[in-house]
Amino acid sequence: MKRPLCAIGGLLAVVVFFLVQILPTGESNLPADRQVITIIGEISGKENRINSFSGEKQLVVYLKKDNGKKVMLYIDDAEYNLPFGCFVKAKGKVKLFSEDRNPGEFDSRNYYRILKIEYCLTDVQILGIGGEKDGFSEGIYNVRLYLEQVLDNVLRPKDAGVMKAVLLGNKNGLDEDVKEAFTRNGIIHIMAVSGLHISIIGMTLYKLIRRTGAGIVISALSAISVMYMYGVMCGMSTSAFRAIIMFMVRLFADVIGRTYDMLSALSLAGIMLLCAQPLYIKHSGFLMSFGAVLAIGYVLPALPEVIRKGKLKIFSASLSIMLVTLPVYMSFYYTYPVYSIFLNVLILPLMSLLMLFGILCIILGTVFLPSGVMAGTACHLIIRWFIFCCDVGSSIPGSTWYAGHAGILQVVLYLMALGMFVILKSGVMEEYINPDLEDKRKRRFRFFFEGIRYFILFAGIMVLCIRIRPELRITALDVGQGDGIVIETKTANYLIDGGSTSKKNIAKYQLIPFLSYSGISKLDAVIMTHEDEDHISGILELMDEMEKSRGSIRIENLILPKVDEASKENNYLEIERKAKECGIPVMYIGRGDRINDSDMEVCCIGPQKNMITDEPNAYSTVLYLRKGEFSGLFTGDVDGQGQENLREYIRENREKFNNLTLLKVAHHGSRYTTDEEFLDLIMPRIAIISCGIKNRYHHPHKEVIDRLEKIGTRTYITAESGAIITSLDDNRLKINTYIN
Repeated sequence: MKRPLCAIGGLLAVVVFFLVQILPTGESNLPADRQVITIIGEISGKENRINSFSGEKQLVVYLKKDNGKKVMLYIDDAEYNLPFGCFVKAKGKVKLFSEDRNPGEFDSRNYYRILKIEYCLTDVQILGIGGEKDGFSEGIYNVRLYLEQVLDNVLRPKDAGVMKAVLLGNKNGLDEDVKEAFTRNGIIHIMAVSGLHISIIGMTLYKLIRRTGAGIVISALSAISVMYMYGVMCGMSTSAFRAIIMFMVRLFADVIGRTYDMLSALSLAGIMLLCAQPLYIKHSGFLMSFGAVLAIGYVLPALPEVIRKGKLKIFSASLSIMLVTLPVYMSFYYTYPVYSIFLNVLILPLMSLLMLFGILCIILGTVFLPSGVMAGTACHLIIRWFIFCCDVGSSIPGSTWYAGHAGILQVVLYLMALGMFVILKSGVMEEYINPDLEDKRKRRFRFFFEGIRYFILFAGIMVLCIRIRPELRITALDVGQGDGIVIETKTANYLIDGGSTSKKNIAKYQLIPFLSYSGISKLDAVIMTHEDEDHISGILELMDEMEKSRGSIRIENLILPKVDEASKENNYLEIERKAKECGIPVMYIGRGDRINDSDMEVCCIGPQKNMITDEPNAYSTVLYLRKGEFSGLFTGDVDGQGQENLREYIRENREKFNNLTLLKVAHHGSRYTTDEEFLDLIMPRIAIISCGIKNRYHHPHKEVIDRLEKIGTRTYITAESGAIITSLDDNRLKINTYIN
């Protein structure tokens, strides 16, 4: 009751959280992808970006429509004059944001939906422009461009990218390797304009104005106005908005002579944001930003004195933030950077210096360029220290904890446990201790209550971290035009192929997110069926990640088809070479070989050992899997002579393969495979086809679908259903598709 705003804000957050779980949040009446349309809207934002394909600067304009939603216009001419506030009539090709099609995959459409952005337009033609420009917003935008140019002039390119992100909230120029290193080590938050920036810049400005003799009201209004403009210039992210509102409340408290309450100010900012956009409750940046302040305000005081005031004091703030943000990591990222608590201790104290030297770079670079370059040297040294810390963190084994996905119920139970941990420390236990008791008995009571607190917290962490693995789970990931199949048992994890020709960076955007979501930190074996790009591109990317960080997903063994040296082409030799560079044992498999697994039988029935062929598809590895009554056949892209050999082998062992449970259809459903005779031999109950949406090969071919339907096989296609998950528990088979 001492903090009514906190009570209101907490209740609002809980209500919004549960409402967004049950109410539909998707848009309706969106235009079709690639449809050419004409729209009219007001220019509410713009920024320069680098086109990832051409490397040229590109102007991105945010057009606000009558319904309050925005559309992004990609304009190739970065110098095109489109002032803020003007109304624009534009024609272009619609590009819808992609939805997640696999567990763990980033949902771009949902992310932009939270930001109230509906879709993009490419190949834009400006048909007309009118109305009066917003001089205020246009002026701030031009100031930002000027400041970015000064940073480019006085700093090295990588350093300029970091400083533009730190000072101006512009991450478009951030070097990809630096961004990945900061993200991997849990310090990417230093790139966000937040409370640190506002407190350093805003409070310094406020105190300087006061020293000039200005009154408290004038000083407060001046500082608030400048910080508001700074927030607008930096894009007014949720963290910046929160910090500015809290800064305003801080100065307003000074003006009226009241005590500033951090948690009440935080609640006010949260209420304002959730009222403006309830979907922020599903935004990781919103949750991280508010969670960090809640940790300092509530959880930090609940930690034992030995941590808060003893030798571990330096880690206390990071520990409290970790306890609050842990469910956010497990709900959005599925991993946790283990050493981030220590890295933040090494990095955060230098952030004030980095910002100070960054501001000096801008001031001195404006007045006299060489002096700005000299100040930039200090920025360079601090940034190099950050990168060095990240390199050390990445080089330590186990630097990333692959926690896996936490369900909503787990998160709620954990937060309840954390809340009890905090409440029991806030004086509740003292009420149950008789003041007349002797000190020894009081200490016993306190020890008892402390034990209960830590038991509750420990139980909450256990609930949050528990992951129940099925007896067998087979996931055919939607990797576009390619293959990627993950097989999980109680004791081992396997990846059969991992590549695509229609999607780039599938390890980064599909394979690693899924493995992280499932809590898989190592693959006991990666099995390459053959060397085509649509089966190996992601495997090579996984190996690249292993070289970058010892905390990446580990490949314990690489299994390749055992063929004659004459059959190995460039991709085969490349993956062999790459595996040896990464220290991955390479094994070769052919007909009759088995993979040792205590939970299931895995037998190779193709190719014939030392097969000679100039067609990689022909020597595709074919695996037969059996667990209890379940049987599965994974055929890669086998065709031609390999398909003939496979058919002959199955014909000779018909009893073993008849009434197959699951067939991974060969070659993405090509008409030249999976013929009638082959299907009559195995009679699969379920068939899975992996292929890309509207792929240029028109896979799967109608002939194959008709053959499967004819024998009563239930067929699932990744292009239609997204990831296809087959689970076996207690001999009960269950199939789920990610897109219902």
